[in-house]
This record gives sequence, structure tokens and C-alpha cells, in this order.
Amino acid sequence: MNENMSNHREGGDLPGFKVLADQCVWMKAGVVNFRSCDRGYDCFNCPFDRAMRAAMDAQNPRRGQTRPLGWAAAMRTRYLGHRKPCVYFLNQKSGAPEACPRDYDCDSCPVELAFGYEPLRQSIAARRTEQRPGTGRAERPPLVFPFPNHECVWMKAGIIGMHLCDNDYDCYHCEFDRSMRAAMLEGPPKAQDAVLAAIEPVIRPCIYALIGHKDAPPLCASNYACHACPTHRAIAGEKACEPRPIERPACRNVTGYPVADGYYYHFGHTWVHVIHGGCVRVGVDGFVGKLLGPIDGVELPAPGSDLERTRAGWVLTRGDHRAPVLCPLTGRILAVNPKVVEVPATVSEDPYGDGWLFQMEPYHLKQETQSLYSGAEAALWMEHDARELVAMMGPGYEKLSATGGEVVPDIFGHFPELGWDPLVRTFLRTADPGAHAG
Repeated sequence: MNENMSNHREGGDLPGFKVLADQCVWMKAGVVNFRSCDRGYDCFNCPFDRAMRAAMDAQNPRRGQTRPLGWAAAMRTRYLGHRKPCVYFLNQKSGAPEACPRDYDCDSCPVELAFGYEPLRQSIAARRTEQRPGTGRAERPPLVFPFPNHECVWMKAGIIGMHLCDNDYDCYHCEFDRSMRAAMLEGPPKAQDAVLAAIEPVIRPCIYALIGHKDAPPLCASNYACHACPTHRAIAGEKACEPRPIERPACRNVTGYPVADGYYYHFGHTWVHVIHGGCVRVGVDGFVGKLLGPIDGVELPAPGSDLERTRAGWVLTRGDHRAPVLCPLTGRILAVNPKVVEVPATVSEDPYGDGWLFQMEPYHLKQETQSLYSGAEAALWMEHDARELVAMMGPGYEKLSATGGEVVPDIFGHFPELGWDPLVRTFLRTADPGAHAG
């Protein structure tokens, strides 16, 4: 932190009003009238800053750029297929309909009023109460002098200093309004579980060694930054990152385990469904469902939490056994799936459908999908791990596998002698810090 910023944060009063400690840079610039910084001035990773920049760009596009589509038009083009999801269903708001029957014409929509404007009103009221005189923080008074009659509603409410409406007060289809609402609903960041965040892969294989490439090194030396790895460039080049509609995927059987078409897979047996560039769904694959059997507990990160690629982000439990799971991407949790919290066995029974775990805003989607499997690579990787599991079970099962024998749905339950912890270490590539003998 530079000297000027430090001195400002320690500064006292200015004539006429008290300086709000830790003022947001948007407040210092006079754009918003009250906002304190809760991220140590880390604007690069601040969702409020990103939302405010989107709001500014919606009103005044940068030179050489056209004004972006309104949010409704963007939603219509962003989501593939005929079934368009309700924006509040995407954020897992309880009671929101799964599909939007109004083609994103939200004017007077009861869902919009209940989930959009009411929480916004409460958030603004709470911030104003927090910053009134006598609470240790003083609200910066809004500018007071005549303005034209087309003040934006956010200006009339005293939230921003100066903004005129150019959309005939059609707030429901205004990108500036939508971005401002997103900004005002942002709260302080939620910390990732420190114990989980410290868990790294116990084995760091090169992803190409796992699928049998002879030129690949046995271990990864670049912390899975495959986009910058010469081995990756020589073998695969640059992989495309394709979005898919929100619908149940077609699955193929690979040595007895289901693999969903069009998904991306991490070597720790998690999958990524790219909904669009700013939103993905994450879950565990069908191999985990059969390996660990019926899951009776899922410990998921809270919405707003930041997760880091190839560090443990959540835990699956069965009885007193725990399995930390590596996160496939770096990003922020947008919403968790309430179905798996209420009925954890859904994770094992329907891993690619109702058993998805959470939605995430990825920070480096294009770069980090380079370290994930898809298509034919995903099948080769699944075959590799299936062979390794059969080898752990013994020679008799290798012969049974060669005849096409069916995989049992609960391998740990049928073969407890394999041990929970060895299975987790070998295939999820993690270890519980408090692990005990399987």
C-alpha cells in the first residue's frame, strides 16, 4: 500500500464533514456517495469494482467500442437452446422458477420484484444506517444544486453523485441499472476454509502422462499452468472452450463409468460445465459416485467464497470418512445446489444432473481449461484410472474386467479392505489432514 493511501486511511476530519475510514475508490472519485472498502483496496479482485466498471461502460462505452447489449438481449444470446433460465434460478434463489416464461421482459414480474428490488432496498438501507453520524462513520452528503429533470433513479436516491437517464426510465431493461444493483448487493468477501485451502495434490502427475503420451514427463513441473507449458503446446496446442445449454447431457460408458459429453474434467475427478464465459457449473464425476458409494454429507463453500484451482475446495463425507476434493478452476462461488445439501446421495446417484455442486464465476477460464480433459482425452484418462483401480483390487478382478464385468455401484462398501484413505489419495489425489486408517 502506498504512502498516500496509508496516510489517508489514518487521516482525520476535513472541514465540514468527517472522512469515512477506508473509503472506496468509487466514493473518492465522487461516483457513489457512500461505500467503504472491505477488500484492502484489492480492486482487481473486487466484484463491486467489476460491477461498477460494467455500469460505467454501459453508459459511456470506451473509445472504439459500441455500447454493450442490454442485459435482456445479452441473456437471450448467451444461453443456448430454447429453454432460457430465470436469472434468479441461476443464482439458486429459493422459490424462483427454473425457466423464464417472459423472454426476459421483467417489467412488473413478481419474481423480479421479490428477488431483485426488495433485497436491494434492504442492502441500501443497511449501508445508510451503518454510516450515519454516531455510528463511527459519517455519510458523505450528496451534491446539492439544480440538475435537469432526467436524473437517474440512482442519483435521485442519493446513491451516486451524477448520472442522467437516457433510457426513458425503463429500468428493467437498463444495463446501468442492472449493474448498479449487482454492485450494491455485493458484500465483504468470504474467506475460504483455511485447512482446506492448504490441501494440495498429494500426487502431481502430468495430465498427458496419465493418458499415455510417451513424450510427457511423469510429473507436472508448472503447477498445472498448461497454457504456458511447452509439453502442452506440443501435444494439444490451444484447446477450445465451448459453452453448452443448461440441460441433462448425453453420457457414454467408458469401462463401466459414465462420462458426460461436452464437459471438461480435472484429474481429481471433478467436471466443469461451461454455461458461458462468466459462469460454470462444477460437480464430481461418475467415477467418484461408484468409487465412494452413497455420500451422506457435502461440505460446500459459501456463496461469495474464492476457490483456487487444484487446491481442496470442499469435502464429501460418508460416515466418519472424509474426502477433500480439488477445485478444477480458480474463481468465486455464485451459488450452491440446495438439492445436494438436502439429499447428499444425489451426488453419487446423479452426478451430471441434479447432483451438480455449485456455480462459479471463473477468473481465468480460457487459460485454466487447458489443464482439463475433454472429448477423447477424457475417455483415455477414465480408462487409465479404471485400470489402476482394478489393479488395486487384485489379479482376479483384472481378469473379470477383461471379460466386460459390470462395475459395482459402491466399490468402497463392497471392498472396504482397499481403505478409504488410499482410494482418496490415489484417485482424488488428496488426503484429509485428520486422516485415519481406512
